[in-house]
Amino acid sequence: MRKVLPFLIVLFMLVSISIVWAGKAEKIRIIHYHWTQPPYDEINVGAAKSFMAKYPNVEVKVLLYPDPDLPTKVRTAIAAGGDIDTFAMWNGQSGWFMGNGLCAEIIPSAFGKKTVQEVVNMWEKGAIKKTGGFYNGKYYGIPHEMSNYVAWINTAHMKEAGLDPKTDIPKTWEEFVDVCKKMTVRKGGVIVRNGFAINLKASVFPFLVLHSLMEQKGLDWSTEKGLLASLDTKEALEAFTTFTNFATKDGIFDPGLFDDEREGFGNGLCSTFLTGGTWYWGVLDHYSVPRKDVTPMKYPRFKDGEDIGGPVYGYCVFVAKQCKHKEWAWKWLNWLESQPEAYIVHGYYQPRKTLDPSLVDKYVPNNDIFGYERKHGAALLSSPKFNEIQDAVGEAIRRVVFRGMSNKEALRFLKEELESILE
Repeated sequence: MRKVLPFLIVLFMLVSISIVWAGKAEKIRIIHYHWTQPPYDEINVGAAKSFMAKYPNVEVKVLLYPDPDLPTKVRTAIAAGGDIDTFAMWNGQSGWFMGNGLCAEIIPSAFGKKTVQEVVNMWEKGAIKKTGGFYNGKYYGIPHEMSNYVAWINTAHMKEAGLDPKTDIPKTWEEFVDVCKKMTVRKGGVIVRNGFAINLKASVFPFLVLHSLMEQKGLDWSTEKGLLASLDTKEALEAFTTFTNFATKDGIFDPGLFDDEREGFGNGLCSTFLTGGTWYWGVLDHYSVPRKDVTPMKYPRFKDGEDIGGPVYGYCVFVAKQCKHKEWAWKWLNWLESQPEAYIVHGYYQPRKTLDPSLVDKYVPNNDIFGYERKHGAALLSSPKFNEIQDAVGEAIRRVVFRGMSNKEALRFLKEELESILE
């Protein structure tokens, strides 16, 4: 018995150690990269805590970075083979990660589904494409946030010009120009208040607006192939000319008056702009124009064009291709994105079908406008070369506005540049 006892003790210790080791081996660790934005940080971190409470064998760590730094942080972590399993990314950048093979495709079983299409159907129609989780025929991300640009107009300026905000809100681009002409103010032949304005120095803004005009003309600017094919068409020339005419022909926009259209609109230096989302209500409060004197409105359309509004943008969340536990990573992301009612309280819209529409109406001002435009908005270009493409488009517009090049010639130059970028 004395000989047996030490043996049993050793055996017990070995079994205990093996159980500990096995427990450690079974512990799944997920590192998630996200941008920081109070009060949403608390919701995101809270989701990780509740997920770990439900699945004690999983540890989720949420790393928060400033939004402008996030793409670089994610790229660096992936390139170095570091600890990164899931991440959020806006649709202007997500194409780079998908196009370079750095994202894992959706795994339906992680959502309790059999097919990818069943997962796609958990969100509003087109939501994944519009928020940047779709590339080259495959789905790589699920929506975290969905927003959109609508048009904004100063109703006090309308009244001053003899227009009625109830009946004279412009519905077509022709009407838009006519209304803007009436609200433009000149002194000594010089514009001192723009009827319309946009920041032409930052290419992203004119690119996004022109994107919608092109889509309204029935052109496909959501893919590289469609964008290139569009540039030789009369429809592209019509859309491009409509946009540049604001500054060169219509007399409603002097780019030299100010740079930031959001600030200009907020301080009464312009009467309309096309780059404001639901968040602009809060931005407006930092300027001099009161809320009662402005209203959002639908993007104008072409008379003979498609019913497409302003660009829809947002963020998707992704699983990194290098993630060791992809199914668990997708389970975590599905958990994170299954609480749209927590975000909508702060006006943050997640297009999951489980969201009660009445909550959207309650917490999103003017949701009759924003909701319609979200459903009819343009899905942005998905491309690894998004930044280069938007810069080329912005430069094409500047060639016309500042250097007097013809619209037709500017489009020809643009196509040559894009062919070089995309080769």
